[in-house]
Formats: sequence, C-alpha cells, structure tokens
Amino acid sequence: MIYITDGSFEGILTAVFEAYENKENPESIVSQEFYQVSLDSAVREISTDEEKSRRVYNAVIRKMSQQAIEIMYKAWLSEYSEIGTALYKYVKIGMKLGPKILSYLQNSNVSLVTDLADKVSFETHRFLGILRFKKLNNGLYYSRIEPDYNITMLIAEHFKNRFSDQPWIINDAKRNVFALYDTNQVIIIKEDIKIHSNNDEDKIFEELWKNYFKAISIDDRRNPRLQKQYLPRRYWRNLTEMQ
Repeated sequence: MIYITDGSFEGILTAVFEAYENKENPESIVSQEFYQVSLDSAVREISTDEEKSRRVYNAVIRKMSQQAIEIMYKAWLSEYSEIGTALYKYVKIGMKLGPKILSYLQNSNVSLVTDLADKVSFETHRFLGILRFKKLNNGLYYSRIEPDYNITMLIAEHFKNRFSDQPWIINDAKRNVFALYDTNQVIIIKEDIKIHSNNDEDKIFEELWKNYFKAISIDDRRNPRLQKQYLPRRYWRNLTEMQ
C-alpha cells in the first residue's frame, strides 16, 4: 500500500492518522511530486484534513513531547523525498517509546529524522547571521536568499522580533517563497515575483558594508579555506561583501 499526499506537513500527518484509523501499514507515504507508478502496489490518495492532522500533532506532543513534533517539522523542511515515510515510522516508534525516542538514535529511522532536523537547524542558525536586507524604492527592506532547505518560515520569526518596527520581505528565490512582514504579522506566500531595486540608498549601503568588511579584514589572518568551511561559496552570491 502506498499513500500519496500533497506533500504538506499536515498532509503527512493526515496520512499517519489514516494508517492508524484503517489499521494499515503503508509501505511508503510520498507526495505526488515524488510518486513513481508501481504496478505491484495498491495506491491511496490522501486528502489533507485539518482535524485529522491536528489529532496526530497533539498525540505526538502528548505521548512523545513538544521537542519531538519540532524535530518532525524541521525534518519535513529538509524536503527529503522520503520524508513522509520517515515521519510515519518515527511516529510508530515514538508511540511505543514515548519521550525516549529523542535518545533512541541507534534506530536508523530515528537517526535519519533527527539528522535531517539538525541540518535544517544548523542552516537556520547560519542564515540568522548572514541574511542581508536592502532598502527598496518603496521603503520596504528586502532580502534574497537561496538556502539548501526550506527555512524561510523559521528565520522569519526571528527577524519579526529583531526588526519589529519596519516592514520587510525575505525572498527564497530558489522556491519562490516570500515572507512578508507589515510590522504586525508575518505572511508566507509562494509567488513568482521579481523584485527590482534601483534605489541610490542601496548603493550607499553596499559601499558602507564593503568598506566595513574591508576595514575589519586583516590580510595576515586571511584564511579562504576556513572561510569556505564556515560559509560555503553557494551562499556568496547574495552577500553584499562578496560582490
């Protein structure tokens, strides 16, 4: 049996609910995007149900812990192709072990989910330090990023608290995802929008930033290899000081 979902976190939790409700043990839970036709497996399409997903969400917190649901959510943000199956197995194990699942890393599936969550957390922390805003003509502050993982929702909450008095946009250009903040709330949208900035203030800001970066640089202590280790080249294209 193969369950097919819309790929959302709620869709996967709905599939987990259906598996328990129907006393089925699906071989895999995949999104439509990654589904490959199989002639020897029964297929069931799962429609995302908010109530069913909420029941699984609450059950995980109640029986496994708040930390467990956070690990599951971050692992989902990794966009791993088999994440639906991995989360289903994680829940099955967790319902038996309870909070002990957090340290049950000798199990390959628990280790997989935890490792994915750790990678997402690490990149989120990294972007809290390297994300740069530019001021657009209309007064909005704009930042373009291209992270490996779908972390926009995680970093948006941080910048909502840090820059609470100014409107801004964080654009994940790789996924066409935008976090929009109007000094009141953050809204996440997926839209094919192109942002153009010709504001002279942008050039002034860029020059100041480049001068600052140059001023604190000590030639004798330059270590490009170490710099790449902490900040891989794939991130450089969106950093002013690297232009």
